[in-house]
Amino acid sequence: MSQSFRLLTKRLQQGIIDQLGWKSLRSVQENSIPEILSGNNAIIQAATAGGKTEAAFLPILSIIHDEGLAPLSAIYISPIKALLNNQEYRLKRLASLVGIDAFKWHGEVSSSDKKQFKKSPEHIMATTPESLEVLLMNGTNRCNSLFENLRFIVIDEVHYFAGNDRGIQLMSIIERIQQYSKYDIQRIGLSATIGNPNELLNWMQGTSQRNQSWIQPEPNSKRKTKLFVRYMKEWSDEELSRKVIPVLTKQKSLFFADSRSLAEKIANTVNNLGIRSRLHHSSISKIHREYTESLLQSENELMVACTSTMELGIDVGDLDVILQYNAPNTVSSFLQRLGRTGRREGRSAHYEFLTVDREALLRSIALVELAREKWVESVRFYTHSYHVLIQQIFSTIREKQGATQKQLLTLLKGNLNFSSINEDSFRQLLNGLIEVGYLSIVDGVYFLSDELEEKFARKNFLELCSVFETFPEFVVKYQNRDIGSLDSWFVQAFYKRNEPFLFILNGYVWKAVEIDKKHFIIHVQRAEKGAIPLWQGSSQKTSFHIAQKILKILSSNDEYPYIDRDAKEKLQEYRTDFQYFGMKPGMMVIEEEPKGFTLHTFAGDEVNFTLALLLKHYTGAEVKSNYQKVKFNLEGYPSERLEQILEQIKNNTSEDELLELVHYVGDIKIAKFQKYLPEFAEKCFLRERLFDLNLLKTFLNNCEIELRTL
Repeated sequence: MSQSFRLLTKRLQQGIIDQLGWKSLRSVQENSIPEILSGNNAIIQAATAGGKTEAAFLPILSIIHDEGLAPLSAIYISPIKALLNNQEYRLKRLASLVGIDAFKWHGEVSSSDKKQFKKSPEHIMATTPESLEVLLMNGTNRCNSLFENLRFIVIDEVHYFAGNDRGIQLMSIIERIQQYSKYDIQRIGLSATIGNPNELLNWMQGTSQRNQSWIQPEPNSKRKTKLFVRYMKEWSDEELSRKVIPVLTKQKSLFFADSRSLAEKIANTVNNLGIRSRLHHSSISKIHREYTESLLQSENELMVACTSTMELGIDVGDLDVILQYNAPNTVSSFLQRLGRTGRREGRSAHYEFLTVDREALLRSIALVELAREKWVESVRFYTHSYHVLIQQIFSTIREKQGATQKQLLTLLKGNLNFSSINEDSFRQLLNGLIEVGYLSIVDGVYFLSDELEEKFARKNFLELCSVFETFPEFVVKYQNRDIGSLDSWFVQAFYKRNEPFLFILNGYVWKAVEIDKKHFIIHVQRAEKGAIPLWQGSSQKTSFHIAQKILKILSSNDEYPYIDRDAKEKLQEYRTDFQYFGMKPGMMVIEEEPKGFTLHTFAGDEVNFTLALLLKHYTGAEVKSNYQKVKFNLEGYPSERLEQILEQIKNNTSEDELLELVHYVGDIKIAKFQKYLPEFAEKCFLRERLFDLNLLKTFLNNCEIELRTL
């Protein structure tokens, strides 16, 4: 064994050899052990199933054993319950090597088990941000006893957290927990794909005074990849039999779709063509999801149609191939999914895009080309996150049963996502909450108003623990067993009183025999045919870098050896039309039309949306935008004036001016706690989330503008 192995405590060394049966450590573990033993906060980056969990916990267990740390010593945080359940056995097994144990805490764990854990905690707890929020709201005395010995926090899939509101909440929760611990809590993030690891480390650092380490072992150069982009002229049995069935036959595979409805459609169609299929997405009941996961681990021939629920690290064993309907939204998602295959010695990673339209074909090639250039999206860190701050204010007041301004101000400390909110703005926020009746103040202590106390009373307090919006769903039951769930609006839209209510869920067709609207339950029986259900979800956006790569693909004659004949023919067709237009990277083409202008940018949805609303602001015109272009109608507007406006945007527009654009977007709600924000805070929040002025200015400064008159 290596030098890193010898740094571990003797008992752990013995357990690794005798109980785990390891003959050597992986490179990510070799590199991580000395860094974590030295006390550094760290990002551990390695491929999916690359041994990151062990890389973090082997040195943690060594420290717990050598220093005789008291429980609770370490918290492992997962973004999803499925991954938490999957990691429970692994953490327990690792902990047993030094004679300690791990406990899983989330909403599905019994109250008696939780009560016992509070009385006598284990050394390791595996949980989610929302469950930690619940623990904090239990009160200061309980937090003192539970968190006073906490030394480590391990965040799995840290890149996922950093890019959304749950990550902002998590960083605030960690800082609140830090106030109870006698240690400077050591923070360790695990990730497969990171575009800006040093910024991610700074985000995770908070108030910690520890040194930082980014641990990234050398990639396995021997790993080979089989990659194909296929174009399907139509979604038909004939096309599927020709292009899909040969790939799936006698294989263990995942078939990714970026909506639950598409996953249902795929499973239903492929199953009818003779390939054994199952489903995995968030609206399928836990028991069915877990059964599917166990089948993937134990069987060699199975196709699972899934959404991103299968992207985040759940161990389902060695897979033969990943199929993708159309294309994911990011390079990060593509690489995460690709990493699911080719783990066995001598096997290639195998990934196939099945594209059905122009945008999907171009996006697929763009993702592959960016990945080949070793480019991955950077996480964008927001610093005016008033919507999460207000949730943390409410939660802290519940935790402390009334909080002073000084206590609430500590929420700003160390949280990058609140770093542009100064103390004056914070006090303005508190005053605004008092004015609208959400908070009251008595002798300098802030309390939730009677209205909010009632709103978040009893079981409803769980609504306060989560920063993401949940919509009411009907639970679907067959023979009194949960099958999954349907959005309530889908039921309302498709249910007709005197007609059969038929739908597809979990790959089967069901007929409703009883709908209990009071308790949101649908009892069903099997049926012959039905509608694919629809669920609410966000539409796909195109980033600046992907849009620019699509422009390069269209404007060049580069060949891509991984695309099939049909895809080549389609790409050539798209290129012929586009190259006649004559636009290339580094250009913005402005077409002057009889009733206005079209600005062809290929700058992505966010940049073009910012440009569109600035043009509306300066001209009063009606504007529309997508990732390729901005179009506005204003008959007789001089082109010279338009060019002057673009110069003004490039050189003189400030972030504060963007506040004036917010009213153009109307009453838009993009966050759960946004509705509680005073007007000034909501404007700052929306400005930061909807617009990207810096990237727009960079684009305008680096492109040549060509004006054409039609």
